[in-house]
Amino acid sequence: MSNSDKILIFKNNLHVYLLIIFLFDLVLITLPLTKVFGYEYSVLNSILIVFLSGIYSIKLLKNYPNLDEQKELTNSLIISFIFFVVIPAIISVVNSFFTIKCSLWEGFQFYLVITIPSFIIGSALGFFCSIIFKRFRIVIFIFIFILILLIPLFEFYFNPQVYFYNPIFAYLPGTIYDEALSVDIKLIIYRLLNLFFFGGIFYVAYQMHYRKNHSTKQFFFFIVVLISTLFVYNSSLLRYSTDKGRIENELTGTIESPHFIIHYPVSVNENLIKDIAIHHEYYYGVLSNFFNVKLNKKIESFLFLNDEQKKRLFGSANADVAKPWLLQIYISYGDYNTTLKHELAHCFTSAFANGPFKVAYGFNPYLIEGAAVAADPIYDENNIHFMAALAYHYGYKLDLKNLFGYLSFFKQTSSISYIYAGSFSKFLIDKYGIDLYKRLYSDLDFTKIYQKPIDSLTISYSNFLDGINTKGNVDKAHYYFGRRSIFYKVCPRYVAHKLNEAWSLYNGKKYKDALVIFEDMFNLGKNYSALIGMADCESNLGDNNKAVSLLEENIPYYRSTAYYYSIEFSLGDFLAKQKNYPAADSNYSSLVKQNPNRRFYYLAQLRKNLFKDSLLNIYLNGNEFDKFQLLKRINEKKYDYNSIPVFIDLSRSLDEKYNLFLKNFSNTIKVKDYSESYALYRLSIYMLENLDFQNARKMAALSLRYDSDKNFNYILQNNFDKTDWFFNNGEKVLKQLTFKIKK
Repeated sequence: MSNSDKILIFKNNLHVYLLIIFLFDLVLITLPLTKVFGYEYSVLNSILIVFLSGIYSIKLLKNYPNLDEQKELTNSLIISFIFFVVIPAIISVVNSFFTIKCSLWEGFQFYLVITIPSFIIGSALGFFCSIIFKRFRIVIFIFIFILILLIPLFEFYFNPQVYFYNPIFAYLPGTIYDEALSVDIKLIIYRLLNLFFFGGIFYVAYQMHYRKNHSTKQFFFFIVVLISTLFVYNSSLLRYSTDKGRIENELTGTIESPHFIIHYPVSVNENLIKDIAIHHEYYYGVLSNFFNVKLNKKIESFLFLNDEQKKRLFGSANADVAKPWLLQIYISYGDYNTTLKHELAHCFTSAFANGPFKVAYGFNPYLIEGAAVAADPIYDENNIHFMAALAYHYGYKLDLKNLFGYLSFFKQTSSISYIYAGSFSKFLIDKYGIDLYKRLYSDLDFTKIYQKPIDSLTISYSNFLDGINTKGNVDKAHYYFGRRSIFYKVCPRYVAHKLNEAWSLYNGKKYKDALVIFEDMFNLGKNYSALIGMADCESNLGDNNKAVSLLEENIPYYRSTAYYYSIEFSLGDFLAKQKNYPAADSNYSSLVKQNPNRRFYYLAQLRKNLFKDSLLNIYLNGNEFDKFQLLKRINEKKYDYNSIPVFIDLSRSLDEKYNLFLKNFSNTIKVKDYSESYALYRLSIYMLENLDFQNARKMAALSLRYDSDKNFNYILQNNFDKTDWFFNNGEKVLKQLTFKIKK
């Protein structure tokens, strides 16, 4: 038997480590997010390889204590390195050929940057422990391994960020799943720094293995600890973490109110930031009453300019987040009307939560999100109970008996989980009171707290949902719930990255290049965004007929999904540009009848009205200013109420002066149907945004004259209550605000 065989099979027990890696990866290729050769697969293998290579390297140094065995030690390290990093790659690549063929190049980039350095890092830690410590080397290595692995926990707890760089797993994009992730220069530089630092430890420790100079070892220990400490301490300066000071250097505006310290970008419109500050105080009072608690210090609110800034500084581009234990929230300023109250609710739950993180018992996501949604029970301009009943009646049920099971929250699309959690929580609060629910939040023992098992409570809840009328809303159910969970998407990270690239090319008017990528992504898994991108590219390249054909051929595949209505709407616009007005009108009429959500309804109805006046093509082919002027003209004599939400959005986008905007509403306003009520509801929101408290309350009151829709009436009443509070308290709060600009 050759020396390499002895090294591999017998003396160093390498086969045991390789068997562990082999079995571990066989499990990974059966799981949803790790079955492809990509980010998650690379990260988990990196963690395992750091751990196993560290222990293996400690054993190696013990087995080769003499100077004349140095060559055999080197050979063992080379052989083990090859097997440690090659086996996972082979397993995943082979699996990819027989199952899901995502981009192997994309996967290789992740594997090269994240996984391959892990052997050096683990071996360096193992060598370090062997050189510095005489006893309990493996125990000390495990302690150091866990300590490094827990650094992100300390960063998460004390810093605003939700993203993490770490030598063991390289990079975690955030606690909120982010599909659009790729290897970037920042990650490459970080991993090179890892290799330089741990490679240095590896080399020095390797050279010191056969020396017995204790003073040199002490100096080595001191230098390693010093450099590690300096890097962790200065990681925010190096942009590998984000402390509060780093955010404040970009969000240079600060507002202090009776209950808040608000950090914001100074480029935000002055009236809008004042409106947002008043909203903070309004929601504080509402939530304090709802939870029957008072907080003992001010909440800090960080308002980011846009998703790009939030991702760079905070780590999550698409989600707004609260950290209850810090009494801090982080949102994009444009989301204040939809997520501010929800995130503030998380801060209020800290008053009756247990543990250092001040969240629900066992970190249960149904309780954490359920409490916040119950406190802010409006989902995309719908009552949360209506939304839950919609899901319940139209085939999107959850197993209510497992409603508070931890993993069940993530098995379906997040909207379903949030809605059921919020609706059931609000049901319990409305029926049994907030005090019992607060006890549940910190205990999760239904029988002890409610004197009923959860089975009995969910039966009562099911009966409650049965009593909510959702007849005729099947399309609304498909729109809100007909989406795939991340666990069931095909190559989600690769597709998201390539689609971002394609849309970037499209926005740069490189339609041919974008079309190629869109086609590839569509062929991979019939991605909706790719289909729309293909159609838009074809249209901009002058082949509107091809765009229509693409959508007509593929729309049947999306029936009963959320994407069907967007495709139907786009198809209507392409048909109109073809001047096939009867077919376009048929699509718009279908959307009006289906009414999947409020936005589709008024946009489709507006297009039907423009079609009647022979203005549709002028509108569709115009820029924002042209559209604004057209809508302004058609509302001069008689209001087209379905145009008003669009008119408001265009006015905001074009930064029109509010006083000029008001001049468009000098005619008598009537409210006799849904469209008129909805237009005034949106108008009142825009007036509030411009600190016009009196007119905002007036429009909100007028919108309530339509009362034929119980679900919508709940939204209107909430809006009126808010405008009424602003009317009575807005000026008072404005006087209490203090502004500071950091230079």
